[in-house]
Amino acid sequence: MPADVESMFSVREMPWHRQGEVLPDYPGSWAEARKLAGLAWDPVTAPVYERREVDDGAPTYETIPGWQRITRSDTNATLWINRDSYTVIDHEQMGEIVESVLAQPGVKWETAGVLDEGRAVWCLALLDEPIQLPGDDSLTMPFMAVTNRHGIPGACTLRATAVRIVCANTFRAAELEGERTGATFSFVHKNGWKARLEEARQAVTGTRREIARYVELARELLGIAITPRQRERFITAFIPAPPEGLVTDRVARNIEEARQAVRSILESRTTEQVADTAYGLVQAAGEYLDHVRTARSWETRLGRTLMRPEPLKAKALTLAREIAST
Repeated sequence: MPADVESMFSVREMPWHRQGEVLPDYPGSWAEARKLAGLAWDPVTAPVYERREVDDGAPTYETIPGWQRITRSDTNATLWINRDSYTVIDHEQMGEIVESVLAQPGVKWETAGVLDEGRAVWCLALLDEPIQLPGDDSLTMPFMAVTNRHGIPGACTLRATAVRIVCANTFRAAELEGERTGATFSFVHKNGWKARLEEARQAVTGTRREIARYVELARELLGIAITPRQRERFITAFIPAPPEGLVTDRVARNIEEARQAVRSILESRTTEQVADTAYGLVQAAGEYLDHVRTARSWETRLGRTLMRPEPLKAKALTLAREIAST
């Protein structure tokens, strides 16, 4: 596998990048899930040493106070070097966080995996509450994503996301509206993070509130009819051309290829049922951003879809509304 994706699993669906193990059914426990995902190891701490030169005799090595290495328990490879105030949240604890927050037996683990040689890991838990929208035969499934970075600046974060199963688009209502909600909760890597589990449980309330907002938004967009002419205006505004004088033949070709990709998505089975609505425009834009647009690595793509808001999805929503009103 490329360096960005070390290992992962996905239930029933092969990911777009064609990597990882596809499981016929959900793992029976987090212990099983983490093993299948390549997360059987844990991040652990180790001393950081400084070499001291000695005039007579061999050099010596002394620990550097206040610093620690974050290493892999299986290979001892260094993931990062941090102050000793950094507290590891290991892979067993990631599962405990989700199970505690959801407060339900038999969590359904949809995907999990390892990125960047172990510096970033994730898991995706299914909230088994499917959403059926009028005029769209595919299901929208709410999930809770947990992302964890070992030593790299950042936190262990829970975040709500809604995944459209057929094309695996990820849409957060907060992302589309450009707002933050209680559906995101972060555990900072400091002592006492476990004391915040009760607060984290409120993230589930935020998740369900966000799902309700997503359904409300989707129903609104499904009720807005779009003509073929408006659809083309949306595509050209969503993927605009640079100012005159800056357009080379290559740039013009790339722009037209990108626009054609959006047109093809709107004609595909994943979007054709809703292609004449504002919802279809937003879905097509999301599918393009998540799965067609070039990404430097799979971590970049994962970040766009799960780890952070994608401003171009908010732009697509604004454009769809504006074009429908003119």
